[in-house]
Amino acid sequence: MTADLRKSDPPMTVRRLAHLGGVTVHVVRNYLRRGLLRAASHTEAGYQLFSTAELHRLHFIRTAQRLGFTLAEIEEILRRSRQRKSPCPLVRDIMTRRLKETRDQLEHLLALQMRMATAVAHWTHLPDAVPTGNDVCALIEAIAASEAAAVPQTTPRRLLGRRASSEKPS
Repeated sequence: MTADLRKSDPPMTVRRLAHLGGVTVHVVRNYLRRGLLRAASHTEAGYQLFSTAELHRLHFIRTAQRLGFTLAEIEEILRRSRQRKSPCPLVRDIMTRRLKETRDQLEHLLALQMRMATAVAHWTHLPDAVPTGNDVCALIEAIAASEAAAVPQTTPRRLLGRRASSEKPS
């Protein structure tokens, strides 16, 4: 659409904006409350009317969300843009940080997946057991026992020396 066509487009109601933007009316109203969207005008009956510029802004917001930006971050991006300041350095910084965070989360999830696969493989050889005494689930307790066996049961002498020297005699 060209700028001339946008000027001639009829204003949209909240419902029409939501429909064209692929969101619910509640999402549009939430964005309005947060200041992410702004009505171009109001009818005599008090209905808010929106221009195609707000539809463009709605698409921008949804794209930013799909990239992982929070609404608070999008608010700051829009604020900088309204002030005629480039939000690009902020966008790059947020995305760089978010990329590192997601890599860290992915590594954590891959490690969890490996522990889960190991547990399932280990459990295929164990019978179902009825709890007795203080135990709860033999399967989980078998994993706890195998992890405990992998951890040294004695405190290394070098650590004992530090602890003993840092404690004050009574």
